[in-house]
Amino acid sequence: MLLTVRKGKVFLVCLMMLISVSAMADNNDLSPSEREGAEIKMLRIKEALQKQDVNISFYGQVLDQNGVPVEGASVAIHIVHFIPDADKLFGESKSITVKTDNTGIFSVEKEIGRSLHVQGISMSGYEYVVAQNPNLDFQYAEHGNQKPFLAVKQSPVIFHLRKQNATAFLLETKYWDCQILANESGKTKGYDFISQVAVRDLMAPVLNGEALTPDLMVKATLNTNDATWSVVLSPGDTNGGIIVSEQLLYEVPDTGYQPEYTFTPTDRKPVKAKYVYLKSRNQPVYMRLELNEFNANKTFFRLNGRSAIINPYGDRNLEQATDLPYEVIKQLTDDVTTAFRQNKRPTKPDLPKLIKEAKEKAEKDKPGQ
Repeated sequence: MLLTVRKGKVFLVCLMMLISVSAMADNNDLSPSEREGAEIKMLRIKEALQKQDVNISFYGQVLDQNGVPVEGASVAIHIVHFIPDADKLFGESKSITVKTDNTGIFSVEKEIGRSLHVQGISMSGYEYVVAQNPNLDFQYAEHGNQKPFLAVKQSPVIFHLRKQNATAFLLETKYWDCQILANESGKTKGYDFISQVAVRDLMAPVLNGEALTPDLMVKATLNTNDATWSVVLSPGDTNGGIIVSEQLLYEVPDTGYQPEYTFTPTDRKPVKAKYVYLKSRNQPVYMRLELNEFNANKTFFRLNGRSAIINPYGDRNLEQATDLPYEVIKQLTDDVTTAFRQNKRPTKPDLPKLIKEAKEKAEKDKPGQ
């Protein structure tokens, strides 16, 4: 049976047969001859799977957004290879890390396996964005009509890192949402991204005795005839503005803001215009919100946000400082929230000085010091 199967289907068929044959071999009700036959079949299947492993070579180059090679970047790679273990039918992953040279080139050579996956690329002062690197999986074993990947040293696969500009401390909300039920149709709710909480009652924007300020307002109205929703996004302050875009920006636009943005969401469909840039509050602050998906059915509307970052100092810079010690992050977060509770803008910090002081303190507090 195995010999009559096309090469492109061998791997999947072998896996299915290995499972069934392995179960037979473990069955105590089999006769000695049946058990021996099952073991022989299992051996042949494992041999066929092992033949999926080939010599692996791979050549890549890491460039920044301006096409400049990035030297010294770390590239994390997984290589899947055969292992004669019934509990690991899909193979075992070997992890390796390689560095780019002064031309941004990295290479993998003298490895054995059936596939290679680029797990990630990292470099201080750079950001790795998965969406800018769509081709991360490379198959070396033959699969159906798909030809095995062939590495060419003179034509490396291109990967991208984004070189960061001057960074700042930014408040970040990892996940946020806003929900309006059908019986609340036409109602407006909000979200305070400084306090990182939903503002459910705009007539009384208070939580635990603390006043809230909605940075984003969401109004959703249900059309009961066709169960569609009309949604309006707007800033919480009339002096603010909103820009909705498909483009990921690291500096909020200076102009082009609108008083509101109206759209009709599609239930559980990917969000097309996924970035919202807001100018909000009396003393303006700038932020970028990332929309994830919508639920829009006859029962409720819900907007799910993947992340939100806000520059609390009035700058349009949205380059997040990623090397801040925990103590610095906590101190600055407390400073920001305290200032806004007092209706003041926080003082912009000296990040290098705070980082240096935190590291010196951590070194001093080490046991034995």
